[in-house]
Amino acid sequence: MDLLWFTIGVLAAFFVAWNNGSNNAPNAIGTAVGAKVLDVRKALMIATIASFAGSISLGIYVTDTVMRGIVNTLNMPAPYVVKGMVSVLLATGVWTLISTYLKVPMSVHVEIIGGIIGFGLSIGSSFISWGTVLKIMVAWLIVPFAAAGIAYILYPVFSRSFREKRLAKTSLIAASYITATTPTILILVKTISVSSIVYASITTIIIGTLATIIVYLYWKRRIAEGGSPLHEASRILLIMVAAAMAFSFGSNDVANSAGPLAAILYALGIKESLTAMWIAIIVASIGLSAGIIMWGSKIIDTIGEKISPLTPPTAYVAQLSATLTMLVASRLGLPVSTSMAIVGGVMGVGFSRGTRSVNLKLLARIFTLWLISLPATMSIAYLLTISLLI
Repeated sequence: MDLLWFTIGVLAAFFVAWNNGSNNAPNAIGTAVGAKVLDVRKALMIATIASFAGSISLGIYVTDTVMRGIVNTLNMPAPYVVKGMVSVLLATGVWTLISTYLKVPMSVHVEIIGGIIGFGLSIGSSFISWGTVLKIMVAWLIVPFAAAGIAYILYPVFSRSFREKRLAKTSLIAASYITATTPTILILVKTISVSSIVYASITTIIIGTLATIIVYLYWKRRIAEGGSPLHEASRILLIMVAAAMAFSFGSNDVANSAGPLAAILYALGIKESLTAMWIAIIVASIGLSAGIIMWGSKIIDTIGEKISPLTPPTAYVAQLSATLTMLVASRLGLPVSTSMAIVGGVMGVGFSRGTRSVNLKLLARIFTLWLISLPATMSIAYLLTISLLI
């Protein structure tokens, strides 16, 4: 194994993961901080733990897509794979760093896919799976508007339930059950066989029921201590869904750096693709966690306050809509963006209250930078790959 390129690959992957964590951490916790439910320090700790758990448990699905589903790296000469994927990681890391400095929640998946396309074009377009690229791009178009649509529909329901004391208990139980069971069922269903589905369903029901009981008892204790039933219900649910979003962030975004690194490790001699992917996922998971802790507060206010003002109920609906969208995408192996999902969720609850509740100029700026990021990282990776292969 070439130790120099191994070291460069690991450092480049860690660099991308670090920037990804720092830029995208607000996708999970920005709404909770903006709604004044969590302070920044506690929110960052929750995001770190939950995203690490998501990376380890579900990260393998999207990592496999990024590793070899877009460009056929398994049938390519090793030097091309190593230098090409290093170029992809460097292009993505630099662009994400710039986006974080500008306080814009960047879609790192768009950058990494753009970089991989640029790498593929530098070798030969025949290596690129254009069908997979098209499927991913369609998912990019669907995700923000799906999250916005779900939020737009759910907001009237939850806004009423969080205004009436008699509905507080019912809302708490139903919402906490949904929040607990969705990631559980997606983790446990490995195949579509009857035995797998039955096992996953029974286990999910048990875990969801236990989690809901714990949440309910904690809610009762807070009320006994003088808390408002409505406020405590919305606060607890928002913390739960923030953790679920951080989990889905880890499960999907770990692939941004783990996928290219896995391809590099495979090309350098780790010929068991599953082993290469797990090594890469561990490196990327640590990088994500480090980025969240060290610089994750940089753009929290963009998500939590600037797109649309948030209260605990509106923040919960935005976060739940984004989380459900992302968890399904992760399980399908689609590398889509938590930034797209949460911006869509916040946008949805904002529009449900009227266009004046949404900062349209900021949304235009975010969407414009997303559109630029694909050709930008594609061009940078293309030029870097050609330079390294000379």
